[in-house]
Amino acid sequence: MNGKILKYHRLKQRKKQGEVAKGICSISYYSKIENDQIDVGNELMEQLLERLEIHDTVKAVHDEKKLKERIHQMNELIIDRELDESENLSNVLHDQLQYVQNPHLIVFFEIILARFRFLRGEHASGQALLEKNESFVKEIEDAELKFHFLKMKSVYHFLNQQAETAIVLLKEADGLRASLHLPHKDVVDLYYMLGVCSYRVKDINASMYYMKEAVRVYDSNYDYQRSGDCRLMLGLCYKGIGQYESAEKQYELAMKLAKNIQHKQLEGKVLQAKGELFSARGLSLEAITVFQMSYRLRKGTDRLICIRSILKEFHKMGQYSELLSWIDHGFEILKEAGTKTRSFLVEQYRYHFTYYRHIATPGENGDFEDILKDEIVPFFEKHERYEDVHIYAKDLAERYERKQHHRKAAMYYKKAVKALEVMNYEI
Repeated sequence: MNGKILKYHRLKQRKKQGEVAKGICSISYYSKIENDQIDVGNELMEQLLERLEIHDTVKAVHDEKKLKERIHQMNELIIDRELDESENLSNVLHDQLQYVQNPHLIVFFEIILARFRFLRGEHASGQALLEKNESFVKEIEDAELKFHFLKMKSVYHFLNQQAETAIVLLKEADGLRASLHLPHKDVVDLYYMLGVCSYRVKDINASMYYMKEAVRVYDSNYDYQRSGDCRLMLGLCYKGIGQYESAEKQYELAMKLAKNIQHKQLEGKVLQAKGELFSARGLSLEAITVFQMSYRLRKGTDRLICIRSILKEFHKMGQYSELLSWIDHGFEILKEAGTKTRSFLVEQYRYHFTYYRHIATPGENGDFEDILKDEIVPFFEKHERYEDVHIYAKDLAERYERKQHHRKAAMYYKKAVKALEVMNYEI
């Protein structure tokens, strides 16, 4: 129990130092105690605690062991995506940790808080927390702290489209796991993150392995929401290798879980995935219907993925007149988001919608080749989104070819082919 806690409760009770010290010690001596300038014997400290009515229940609030347990609780709430509860607990912990001198505890809290900030879309804030604590984590020998730091740093790299770097960090965390006694949620969360990152780099076999491991644990613990998340990812994996019936089976299982727990967000994700399955089968009308159902279950920037998917299907069908209203709505959502969310996951849609606006209104957007060349293709190259690089570079090459700019056409055809090779697709 340190002096800052005495000061906290004295100020909370609006008492002066003299009122607390009276009959126990001098005011000047008490001032030094509050400022942690001297060590205090147990008997004297107990008298001061009694004067301020800091009994066992109050002491427990500042007990470091209990504080660490509450940080673990906050971590599990974040893993479960219970963000409102996480925020409430983080605010309480933030206040309590003002009076703690253990740097390990403070760093642990800020590492977990970083993931919360990432999930809230506050990427710069989350990044700052990780950078602030990185040197401390590297300098000390604390495997548990390093485990959590590696996981949170992997989230940062994943959000910045650096999935391969994220996998390296997660595998390093997995190497520490054997020496630690971690809650099962931390372990299975690690599997889930490895599964998602493996899927992003097209390592489907690895992704399926990790997701099946995660499903096994989630099902045994009756964690239906996260089991649904994993089954959704397994469906995406099966779709990626052309096993559409297996994909559909996983989506149905995920949807059943989502409906049983009335989880609208998971329902929306499953509908989006089912729409993409219809699209892969060439069933554009069915895909659009399901994308619209997913759209209605979502809010804010979460609707952008549905809008882009709808635009792609209308474009494939040649129904350009249907594009404009959806494009305008997409830009409205981006405008409402403003500068609050500047992550790639949101900002990419500004470029997608710009492309479709030209498709819907050819001739009204100036020289569109320059926009593709100078803005759209470089943006997706910078963020290593090779599927989009392939789409837009190929479109630009075809435009140059129609204008008989053969050298430029060849350059962008080459760029489109290279993007496919990076994705490990067969040409």
